[in-house]
Amino acid sequence: MRYRPVAVPLVTVDPFFSIWSCDDALSGGPTEHWSGNLCPILAGVYVDDVFRAISAFDTCGKSVRRRVYQTGLEITPTATHYTFEDEDVKVKLTFRTPLLLDRLDIMTRPVSYVEYELESKRGAEVRFVFGVSGRACVDSRTQSVSFKRTDFSLCCGNVCQSPLTQSGDCVMIDWGYLHLCDNSAKVGYINERQSLEVLPINNVYNAFKDDPYMFVVKSEQKGVLTLAYDEIYPIEYFGTPLKECYTEQFDSFDAMVKTAMAEYEEIKQLCDKFDAELTALTMAKGENYEKITTLAYRQAIAAHKLVKDTEGNILFLSKEDDSNGCIGTLDVTYPSIPLFLKYNPELVNGMLRPIIKYAQSDAWEYDFTPHDVGQYPLANGQVYGLRSVDLRGRSGYRYAGGSTLKYEKQMPVEEAGNMLLCLAALKKYNNGDQSLFDANRELMKQWADYLVKYGYDPENQLCTDDFAGHLARNCNLSLKAILGIAAYADLSGDASYMAIAKEYAKNWEVDAKADHEGTRLTFDGADGWSLKYNMVWDNLLGYGIFSDAVKKNEIKVYSAKLNRYGVPLDSRSDYTKIDWLMWSTRIYDDEAYFEKVCESIMNMINETPDRVPLTDWYFTSTAAFRAFRNRSVVGGLFINLI
Repeated sequence: MRYRPVAVPLVTVDPFFSIWSCDDALSGGPTEHWSGNLCPILAGVYVDDVFRAISAFDTCGKSVRRRVYQTGLEITPTATHYTFEDEDVKVKLTFRTPLLLDRLDIMTRPVSYVEYELESKRGAEVRFVFGVSGRACVDSRTQSVSFKRTDFSLCCGNVCQSPLTQSGDCVMIDWGYLHLCDNSAKVGYINERQSLEVLPINNVYNAFKDDPYMFVVKSEQKGVLTLAYDEIYPIEYFGTPLKECYTEQFDSFDAMVKTAMAEYEEIKQLCDKFDAELTALTMAKGENYEKITTLAYRQAIAAHKLVKDTEGNILFLSKEDDSNGCIGTLDVTYPSIPLFLKYNPELVNGMLRPIIKYAQSDAWEYDFTPHDVGQYPLANGQVYGLRSVDLRGRSGYRYAGGSTLKYEKQMPVEEAGNMLLCLAALKKYNNGDQSLFDANRELMKQWADYLVKYGYDPENQLCTDDFAGHLARNCNLSLKAILGIAAYADLSGDASYMAIAKEYAKNWEVDAKADHEGTRLTFDGADGWSLKYNMVWDNLLGYGIFSDAVKKNEIKVYSAKLNRYGVPLDSRSDYTKIDWLMWSTRIYDDEAYFEKVCESIMNMINETPDRVPLTDWYFTSTAAFRAFRNRSVVGGLFINLI
């Protein structure tokens, strides 16, 4: 089967420490931050002192005289394996980020590894070259970087250090220090003679104009290099800067990195074991499904940052990449949870805690659920739909609150349903744990009552698919409300709410029935239709309040609407959402439909003209990227494993 990954994950640690190859070969173009900002790596070999490139390090228009050509690429859940070869040398190169969901002590280290192995074919002297650009530490072409040597690394950072002073969407970090962990590392660049030229370490360089790299030249024929990023403070949480999780185990960044370097062989074995186990599970559902989920795995995790609050509770904060930059967005959490329910449900608790904390504060004045808790990395209060708010007061850290909040739009039914369904899923997939619900019962009842009152026939408002605009009487949103009420009944033990959910479900099947087969887009729209992805929880949570006949008819409609690259989200456009498309395969057990959906997604991955980290919003007729890249919602592709 042909497989051309739309983008290849290389260094995938968190929303800031993220480097991808967006070409068929590593030499096809400079590597990028997920946002599309250039973040070049330098990789190549010296063969008898003549440099031959592996990566497209050159961004200044100069041609590269010699290359070692890419001959192989394999992606596993935690690693990317390349092979390169010419008449003189063979190179194996592996990028590995140990995002092990059951080993948070390892996963939370801001560390990624580059492993290499050389084979000289004709007895030539062969040395490995690897480096990374100083651009990884800045966000603006005007910013300069400086370098310093530690006892284990060479590190690079913005000359002006000011942690947590900006937030945004498609931005890069401009504080902290990137470490290339090797005592032989130098500063340099590729000169006009196509060789590495060393620069003084104690100088200041413009990250773009001077384009300095930290690099190493290794004569050993195999080895491993460690990249690590010291963000100093990665997250601000309601006015409090939070430290990295590794500080619970280690006295310093240096101690953490040294341990990470020393433990590489053990970590590699853990990663290989996990990769084999997950691949076996996904391959059992078909090669297409295996390729799709493998490509999604690191992205789904690394679009988050895991920290702990001042009480020691896990916070797993998503960044709404290439959307608006929101942090901890509830309607991004909702589609992402299948992966985390499968491998570490406590991380779902960590996604929900910030929303609940904010909703319990005086800053939140509504009787429904918040959308987000800020803009990454500042989790200081909702910003979605906000006209104006000072995220950080001049006199110190504070979060927006009270009467200062003015919103243009909200997702009242959507977010209330999301919260209750996520909590019910936690109960099922986390050994009956509902501690977060129990600690906030009054608030949860308030949200359930909101759904009872307003959820069945929603007013003109947004849902998760807010990019499609406001929509009144949304049948899929009504589904979410009904199942959210059932979820509350499940969690609270109050049978009266389940009776309401069942009555609503019975009415829904009548009111949503279309003149054609299937169900309507809106209760008052005879011709429209939509993917009823919210219905999956009726099956997964075992409620059974909707009939099999309705579910079966839905799949029949979707099968008829299937284009080469998927089923459209609804009748208003031919674009789709990759997460909801996969969720539709769990509405009713239809193996043929599941296989066709997987094939359509693989068609998009292989054929889209837009090379970006896996998008979740694209056109089903052309495979063209509409928007959204590198979002955590691709965790929803793992719904077939729970």
